[in-house]
Amino acid sequence: MQKDNLGVSNAGKGQIDTFGVLTKLGFSEKTPNVAKISYDNLRGQSYSDQFEKRLNKNVDQAAPILAKRADKRQLEIKKQKQTKIKNARTVLGQQKTSLFEQQTKLDWKKKQLELAAVGVKDSQQQLAGFQDQLQKMPAGSQKDAQNQQLQMQQQQAAVQIAQLKEGQEQWQRSSQALRSGQKRLAKTEDKLNQQDKQVNKMTGLTYQLQARSDYNQGYNQFGEAAKRIDVLSNTFPLIFFAVAILVTLTTMSRMAEEKRTDIGVLRALGYTKLDAMKLFLIYGTSAAVLGTAVGSYFGTWLLPERIYAAYAANLAVPTLQTPPSWLWIGISLVFALMCTVVPSVYVAWNSLKEQPAYLLVEKPPRAGSKVLLEKVPFIWKKMSFDQKVTIRNLFRYKSRMFMTIIGIFGCTALLITGFGMRDSINGIIDNQYLKITHYDVVGIYDPNASQTEKDNYQKQVNDIKSVKKQDNIYYGSVTTRPQGTISNQQISMMVPQHEQEFDDFLTLRDFSDHKKLKLQGHGAVITEKLAKLGHYQVGDHLDLTDSSGHSYRIKISGISEMYVGHDVILNSSYYHKVFGKQVVYNAKILDLKDRSANNIDQVSRKLNSQTAAVTAVQSNQAKMAINTILHGLNNIVWIIVIASSALSFVVLFTLTNINVSERTRELATLRVLGFYQHETVMYIYRETAILTFLGILVGFSGGYYLHHFIMETLPPNNALADMTLRWSNLGLSADLTLLFSLIVMLIMVQKIRKINMLGVLNSAD
Repeated sequence: MQKDNLGVSNAGKGQIDTFGVLTKLGFSEKTPNVAKISYDNLRGQSYSDQFEKRLNKNVDQAAPILAKRADKRQLEIKKQKQTKIKNARTVLGQQKTSLFEQQTKLDWKKKQLELAAVGVKDSQQQLAGFQDQLQKMPAGSQKDAQNQQLQMQQQQAAVQIAQLKEGQEQWQRSSQALRSGQKRLAKTEDKLNQQDKQVNKMTGLTYQLQARSDYNQGYNQFGEAAKRIDVLSNTFPLIFFAVAILVTLTTMSRMAEEKRTDIGVLRALGYTKLDAMKLFLIYGTSAAVLGTAVGSYFGTWLLPERIYAAYAANLAVPTLQTPPSWLWIGISLVFALMCTVVPSVYVAWNSLKEQPAYLLVEKPPRAGSKVLLEKVPFIWKKMSFDQKVTIRNLFRYKSRMFMTIIGIFGCTALLITGFGMRDSINGIIDNQYLKITHYDVVGIYDPNASQTEKDNYQKQVNDIKSVKKQDNIYYGSVTTRPQGTISNQQISMMVPQHEQEFDDFLTLRDFSDHKKLKLQGHGAVITEKLAKLGHYQVGDHLDLTDSSGHSYRIKISGISEMYVGHDVILNSSYYHKVFGKQVVYNAKILDLKDRSANNIDQVSRKLNSQTAAVTAVQSNQAKMAINTILHGLNNIVWIIVIASSALSFVVLFTLTNINVSERTRELATLRVLGFYQHETVMYIYRETAILTFLGILVGFSGGYYLHHFIMETLPPNNALADMTLRWSNLGLSADLTLLFSLIVMLIMVQKIRKINMLGVLNSAD
């Protein structure tokens, strides 16, 4: 399901970039090595607790059986290979016997040739003596007969010499062929001895049984993204709803109060109470229906598609289907009607209880009263007239004061959280790759490879010019399932050869006080997110499971600060104590001078080109995953920021507008008494500014806790967010809110200027 991080390979840079599909003819080995299993006892939807718990339980129950099957299969493979070696040795023995017989024949032939050579030599000596005697004889018939006999003997000797020479040459050829055969048999015997040793050492055959969330990282990532959306959808809307309901209730209640005189006129003209309330019923219902319709479009189609596209950018998934959820649309409509119709009808109904004559007279302004601050003379006496009026007006309209503070509080908290989410995700990369992770590549090789192959691997590491530091480590993958979690967590286990120099590659520091951690012989260091998932503390024990299904228990001696991934780091002595064997270093950990992605890929390719190479693990793989999450969150952050900004503006505008509308007679009186225009504006705006500042201050604390909660639950199980809120984040959120407040003031200036002062003062008559 993923588009990147498709897996590891022992070729190229060590990471799979894409997949290809071939027919069976494209493979030299056609034996299946993956089995996909379906269970008939699973209930519920994918990713649900019921489904995942049952699936993991099935896997846990089958794993021991499969481990036994792996041991049995390993014995079977050993027997098969040992049988092949035994048969090969039998053939080798037969060939040895044949060569021995050939050697015996050659030895006998050699003796025969040596005897024949002696006979030829004797014959040559006899012929030489006979020839000397013949030369001394006088000429005659007897000498001629002896000469003929000599020639015949010489011919026979020449034939014997030729036969001897041919026999010697044939013996040489046979002897050379025999030596070649003996060398071939010796090589074959050495090869069989090596194969026999390898078969006897054969261990570690495993059948790995994994649930979908462990085997398919794309499936797991999709589920993690869905959980993050759950967190957001169960948090932010509550604040939006609360503020929106607050504004709606205030607005509709104020509308009913403004129509008090109209209600009195209608009642005086003989209209029924129902007729007088039709305005509020129709207006509130139409506003609720229209708002629900527009909101349903945004909530059902536009926003879900944008959010889905952001989170699914790295996943190969089908297009999102968004059928309308009539249940939630209906619930939204009910809440909307309750917020628009109920408050206006309630206020109007209370007004209808009064006599029409009283309704035709405007309500007197709310009377002022002393405030608590007046009982502190040394402060109250030093305040100016404008300041005293502002303080009294704030407490005169307590409900509006609390509504403004709550509204600004909610909007500021949302803005802080929105900006803080991006800062926190960026903080993961900055903290992880500048302060903690210093290595770039872990080159894993086969420790069982020949010494020549391992020497070539080391030579390749030494030949890479961009390597700044290198060291030997043991690198392996294990899993654990912390308490309270459903799926297994993948863990990288490392055992450094030189503990003192390991800090050059990975800084181990305590997550709380940042003090340097040392590897000890009685425990292991685990990373912070793993500790948080299982609620582990120093001194607790952690169960690890290797790829063969064997479980081991380690003691936690330290918890290290880490923002990406799960790591367990042990020293060699504690590794021997836990696993019952000496550590065999199987990897090179490298710190490069050039930490660019291209250089890391080149180094990985060079390492994987070696025969002993297994794969190369790059430290920036996690950075790519975090960048993918950050890209998805960017859209979410912008949605939150835009919606929060709009809501903040609406809150300020609505409440300020209501404040001005309610106090037009008061403002007109001030103008008649000689107040300047800017003094009249500040008479109202000073209250709004104070309430805005108070709302922002309260919003800082609310934003801190909301951001902390979101970033505790939002990151995936293998990542930990930076909880620090930057001052720039707080300042930007406050500046936006103040900007909206300033815009509202400019709008209210125009509205106050347009007030007909005499008309307002005469309206009561």
